[in-house]
Amino acid sequence: MIDLVISWLRHAGVDFGFFRLMDYPTFRALMGMATALGLSLMLGFRIIVMLYREGYRDTSGELLSIADTQSKRGTPSAGGVMMLLTACTSVALWCDLENPFVPPLLLGFLYLGMVGFVDDFQKARLKSSLGGLGQLAKTLLQLAFLVPFALYFVSSHSPVPQTLQTLIHIPFYKYPLLDLGSVGFVFFTVFAMFSIVNAVNFTDGMDGLLGATSVLAVGVYVIFAYVIGQQALADRLLFPYIPGVSEIVVFGAVLMGSVLGFLWFNAYPAEVFMGDTGSLAIGGAIAMMAFFVKQEMLFVVVGGLFVLEILTSLVQDKIGYRIGRRLVHRAPFHHSLTHRGIAETKVVVRLWILSLMLALIGLLSLKVR
Repeated sequence: MIDLVISWLRHAGVDFGFFRLMDYPTFRALMGMATALGLSLMLGFRIIVMLYREGYRDTSGELLSIADTQSKRGTPSAGGVMMLLTACTSVALWCDLENPFVPPLLLGFLYLGMVGFVDDFQKARLKSSLGGLGQLAKTLLQLAFLVPFALYFVSSHSPVPQTLQTLIHIPFYKYPLLDLGSVGFVFFTVFAMFSIVNAVNFTDGMDGLLGATSVLAVGVYVIFAYVIGQQALADRLLFPYIPGVSEIVVFGAVLMGSVLGFLWFNAYPAEVFMGDTGSLAIGGAIAMMAFFVKQEMLFVVVGGLFVLEILTSLVQDKIGYRIGRRLVHRAPFHHSLTHRGIAETKVVVRLWILSLMLALIGLLSLKVR
């Protein structure tokens, strides 16, 4: 919005020297991050109180977890609305809304956040964490966005050049691995994005865990977007140049600021939980960023923790259930660690460190190709 106002002023003949700062995505990214973070700190407490009064409070749904989460029961949930509000406000202020990458990013972020909010609303209404959307309903609601997005991604309206749309790149290798073709890439997009969204969702379960780890993952994609959106850097580091993708730097920085602001209140002991409202929105944003910068397989590295979380859950639910025995102590992975007697705060910090190591490995692939 600020960018549009300045453009209008320039066309009207009003042009101050500092207006040129808006031409730099890095400046708008820093301002967007600061705005989202500042709004979160200013509005966070009021939003938490509102959620508490409206009955959005945590309840323990898993029998085995009652003993170690009893002290958290009653904590306001659905705190992801804080991130939706602050991120969307900051995006509207600092992003170039005419950039073709911004509308689908914002739409997906909001849509998946609202799917999560419906789930959180159901839990609050029925006063049970088991009373949310069923697995089938949640899957269909996610696919209602993911399938059209996949079709849009391989269409002529996509902001990604057609020569790059269906190619698969892997980290540490400078050439495309294979070309899936339009039909194959649509199926790949739906599967990969659905997996990313739910992997991020499974990671939300301890105070501050998803907040910090998602900031690291988003930060890596922000750096890749900056490199791939600058032709000189892209050519030097042997990446395909994608015009306009540098605007993802602004969107990603805004998201990081919003999540960091939420983390201020979500750090142990948490004053609020993000709920599915936040985790699905964050997962959707990361998935879309990964595809728009054409580094889908990089998520296996930088999002390695998220991959581990969903794999342990799938192994437990799909395989362990069928054979009638537990293959891991508890699922997802972070609950398995606390089940072994490791304090929650220590588990969270160790997983932060693990995510940082994976993020650094992912950044290493910028140069080692």
